[in-house]
Amino acid sequence: MSPAAFYSPTRIATFVVALTLLLTVALIPTRPAERLPMLGQVAELDISAELDINVSDDEATTAARDAAAADVAPELIFDAGVRAREVAILSNTLDGVDAVRADRTLSETEQGRALDAIPDLAVGPADFLLLELSLADWDIVKLESIGLLTDLLTGNIDDAELQTVRETVEERVSSDLNDDQVRLVAALVAPRVMANVTVDERATELARATARAAIDEVTVAFAEGEVIVASGEAVGPVAASALALLPLQGAGIPGDELIAMLILALAASATLGAYLVLALPEAAASNRRMGMIALLVVAFVALARWLLPEILPGHLDDYLDVGLPLATAAVLVAALLERSLAIVVAVVIAVLAGAAAIIHPDFAPGEAPAAAQALRPLVVYLFAGVAGVLATQRVIRITQYGATGGVVGVTTFIVGLAFWLLDPHRATADLGLLAAASAASGIATSVLVIGAFSFLGQVFGIATRLQLLELAQLTQPLLLRLQEEAPGTFHHSLLVATMAERAATRISADPLLVRVGAYYHDIGKLAQPHMYIENQADGGNPHDKLDPLESAAVIQDHVRRGVELGKRYRLPEPIRAFIPEHHGTRLVTYFYRKAAQQDAAVDPGLFTYGGPRPRRKETAIVMMADSTEAVVRSSTARDEESIARLVDAVIQERLNEHQFDDCDLTLRQIQAIGESFKVTLNGVYHPRIEYPEPTEAERRRGAAPAPSGAPAPRSGAPVDGGALPILPRPGER
Repeated sequence: MSPAAFYSPTRIATFVVALTLLLTVALIPTRPAERLPMLGQVAELDISAELDINVSDDEATTAARDAAAADVAPELIFDAGVRAREVAILSNTLDGVDAVRADRTLSETEQGRALDAIPDLAVGPADFLLLELSLADWDIVKLESIGLLTDLLTGNIDDAELQTVRETVEERVSSDLNDDQVRLVAALVAPRVMANVTVDERATELARATARAAIDEVTVAFAEGEVIVASGEAVGPVAASALALLPLQGAGIPGDELIAMLILALAASATLGAYLVLALPEAAASNRRMGMIALLVVAFVALARWLLPEILPGHLDDYLDVGLPLATAAVLVAALLERSLAIVVAVVIAVLAGAAAIIHPDFAPGEAPAAAQALRPLVVYLFAGVAGVLATQRVIRITQYGATGGVVGVTTFIVGLAFWLLDPHRATADLGLLAAASAASGIATSVLVIGAFSFLGQVFGIATRLQLLELAQLTQPLLLRLQEEAPGTFHHSLLVATMAERAATRISADPLLVRVGAYYHDIGKLAQPHMYIENQADGGNPHDKLDPLESAAVIQDHVRRGVELGKRYRLPEPIRAFIPEHHGTRLVTYFYRKAAQQDAAVDPGLFTYGGPRPRRKETAIVMMADSTEAVVRSSTARDEESIARLVDAVIQERLNEHQFDDCDLTLRQIQAIGESFKVTLNGVYHPRIEYPEPTEAERRRGAAPAPSGAPAPRSGAPVDGGALPILPRPGER
């Protein structure tokens, strides 16, 4: 059988094309602009304008506009009510003083008290003048006070000016008054001077904004060839703006390097695709598995492409490049899929990462490393990846991937040490850096594998080795139920598992997957265990009361029940596949033939399992093991020749039924499987010596053992894993 029968050429082509494009994108060597100093950095060389450049001087522009805004006077709002109010208060105060001066009945002391009682009168040390001035002088003071206050409050007085105006009131009094009159006028008016304007913030800000807008942007011109920043000078804001306008020399995606990366990506994708087709066709037939392979390869190649330009060049002596945990992808493929495929993945990632290290654009002319050092990333990643894959061989617990990371770290250090010895400029201190980078690589690999292992297995529907080892424990809830509720089916499943596991080992299939699949292939019988002869002990057979079609429906239904039970107990999809595929699209032979005896025109489709046929060699092995174990166990002839004849007949019958057309078994492998079954079944049903009957003395002691010459087994042994209630003909299931 050709592997081409088990995968879609369209699927493989899509995989190769998609992976090529993704890898090309991950590897694209975009070349950054020439390294120019940035704001605040010191220029190592004179940098001149390659063309006429005009740049904005933001600092000068801001300063000019701020100055224009500061020159704008605030917009004021005059409050005429302040003048009227304060003049009225002063007038009332003066009237109060007039009343006290006019009352001749008051003594001097009483006049002082009366003046103190006048509201808003606070003339301080000049209060004695209120009573001592002559009537003519007092009248002049009153007129001057009212007039001066009115004049002062007619002008604009803001809060900032208020104190100054009050302090200069005496200077504004008419020069026609004598000193006492001047002092008294100032004492009366100054307290009544109040701010009479407020700033209109909105109008003021609008005026200032208009002033700012009227100032043109300040620009600085650099003529072609003019030095923008001299060697040794710090780059200022204007120079930084000018440098940003220089043409980007060599920026973009260089065509020759793009084509080179495309070719490498195509070669890597084609290699993976060809290996899947030729060595792992079942993986090539699974979108999920190919998707996971593509995800891991692209992710870690992109990681290398992203980080290596940051590490190299200039850091070859730091050994930072060997610290990248690129072995993680290969270890995950080994843990989740297959070790030989993982080695191919390790090679592909190492080659692409090595290419990214050697042909990346950050190597300026004259900076390229020596050939040996340039190859270091490729060689280190390759050996670290392969070592990590080999270290997964005996892993049975997820925590053991910590040791796998240790192997990766040690391998990284050893290979890196070889390159250190080849470096003519090596220094002893570099060994510490190499050790630290190697340890980081190993630790990161362990952490990433442990963290991603279960997640990837669940997302991509892959039964991991650790899951299989756990499901193989006979203390699993489903297997305990099988032992208690269907002991005959459980014993049959154990024997099928033993046969199938040995056969799988012989043809290099997955023996662990086969063993676990065989344990669970008949769990659907838990729904009605008494309907299968291996669980009936010496009781009656319920099928005796059913017509053939009803019995066939019961037998067929254990497949559906088994799939439902597998989902309820969260069995991985690859294990659930054993439940329908171990029956394929076969007939429930016994009941079909019984029905045909009653009606020759009976429809075979009513007695056919729903399939699918086995789609991988492991489920096909369990199909053959299930059939041959049932047929041999139900037969009374179990000598070596009879067992060989029954095994060959069952396998030939499955071939004639085309049950293996959808899986990748070859005729040579099928023959090897049959030979393995014969050896196992001969070991199970080997001849036993027949002990003589116990003596009379043994009987009297009550210690006589039962004769070991076993009687013939009860007829009606289970066939088809218990699918038939009575003894089938040789070759039937």
